[in-house]
Amino acid sequence: MKVNINNIIVSINKNQEKEIYKELEKNGIFKNNIENLKYLRKSIDSRKRNDIKFIYSLEITLKKNINLEKYTKLSLAKEEIYEKRIALYPKREVAVVGTGPAGLFSALRLAELGYIPIVFERGEEVDKRNITTNNFIKTKILNPNSNIQFGEGGAGTYSDGKLNTRIKSEYIEKVFKEFIECGAQEEIFWNYKPHIGTDILRIVVKNLREKIKSLGGKFYFSSLVEDIEVKNNEIKALKILEVNTQKRYTYNIDKVIFAIGHSSRNTYKMLYSKGVAMENKPFAIGVRIEHLRKDIDKMQYGEAVSNPLLEAATYNMAFNNKKETRGTFSFCMCPGGEIVNASSEIGASLVNGMSYSTRSGKFSNSAIVVGISEKDYGDQIFSGMHLQEKLEKKNYEIVGTYGAIYQNVIDFMKNKKTTFEIESSYKMKLFSYDMNNFFPDYITRNLHSAFENWSKNNLFISEKVNLIGPETRTSAPVKILRDLKGESISIKGLFPIGEGAGYAGGIMSAAVDGLKIVDLAFSKKLI
Repeated sequence: MKVNINNIIVSINKNQEKEIYKELEKNGIFKNNIENLKYLRKSIDSRKRNDIKFIYSLEITLKKNINLEKYTKLSLAKEEIYEKRIALYPKREVAVVGTGPAGLFSALRLAELGYIPIVFERGEEVDKRNITTNNFIKTKILNPNSNIQFGEGGAGTYSDGKLNTRIKSEYIEKVFKEFIECGAQEEIFWNYKPHIGTDILRIVVKNLREKIKSLGGKFYFSSLVEDIEVKNNEIKALKILEVNTQKRYTYNIDKVIFAIGHSSRNTYKMLYSKGVAMENKPFAIGVRIEHLRKDIDKMQYGEAVSNPLLEAATYNMAFNNKKETRGTFSFCMCPGGEIVNASSEIGASLVNGMSYSTRSGKFSNSAIVVGISEKDYGDQIFSGMHLQEKLEKKNYEIVGTYGAIYQNVIDFMKNKKTTFEIESSYKMKLFSYDMNNFFPDYITRNLHSAFENWSKNNLFISEKVNLIGPETRTSAPVKILRDLKGESISIKGLFPIGEGAGYAGGIMSAAVDGLKIVDLAFSKKLI
């Protein structure tokens, strides 16, 4: 017998395990009758900083059945039933372009169904990619095909590795299980804000690749899809450039999943030139804000900040400008993390954030970004992308190299340049610049409004807090249009998926999109 029990509330000042078993006994569950105890969820209630609590949901496998009617907190655990599916075109090759979470999980699902996924990635395998990105920090010589944005694992490999998502999907549990099987921490399955960390993600994506290969998949790294062949509005082949040798060849194939990232600008332009239908979409631009981690921890936990059970604190900030119907919000918060250079084009520079699994760094950072749309950047296709490019090139020209501009947040609010050097997690060149003169007015204006609104919190807005920028690639600036089964509405056999295609907003939703579209387009229910 399996039962669920929810809402077990335990103060952080008490022995967690002891208090959990006390609560179980109150509900008729005794240790000698427990065959297995599984955490379903652990969250934190820090609204009262002098009384912070953990809240648990558990699944208990019992040796002997008990009468559930006696206990209102208990319910019978529901067995998850997944529909079985079979391939529509068994043993056929299907190309996958890109090895971010959408690409990897679509390739995995294809292989599980009996297809042969042929995976092309413009960047390097994750171990080589890591060497390349580290060398870039030292030498400032950028590899435009293998960097923070491109390479095995996608841009998410150099992030905090957050797995929380607002979507509801039957595929979420499978994504968690695959991550854990490939080396992620088991607690991601039940932690209320699950994250893996960039160091563990590198292991996970490598193991996921090997699993796909063991099922028959094939990988071609440093292989850029330069062009596609289209005949009668159907895809017929891929034109591949081997980046290292500069050799070109044609790969004949009529089913291609495009799991490109939001930074694949040359691929967007190529696809559009071939008649692939796209439209501009809203996204956001802004800066990274960096605090001392101890200040953010204190802001969130108060006097309980030293409790060893508490992890590096996270936050979510939002400000709604009702006059403009525009939001300014925190994004991709990295507790105990680093601000990194996220360049992928020669002569253009931008920033992003990442954290290691321990989140133990001296600083915490987050993007603070302003929502923008076509009314701001123009209605020509790629107008949003051109705005990103303009700001990234401007930053490079100001700094004189691959670096970042910075400003103390109080100086920004006072419209004056910062006259002192700052301490930061950012490892490349920092250049003091008045960001009031950097962004379009609607971004600057809304950043000011948000910071003024948040300034009553003197741990969040203070002279110890700095802005580093620009943060331009929060999400895809375009959406590649597809039908209900994920196929391009204009080119048959082409399936745009994931964040780069405009259908996801993070690691989890991208992975889910990859699984979902393969099931919809390449399989049918087994009756």
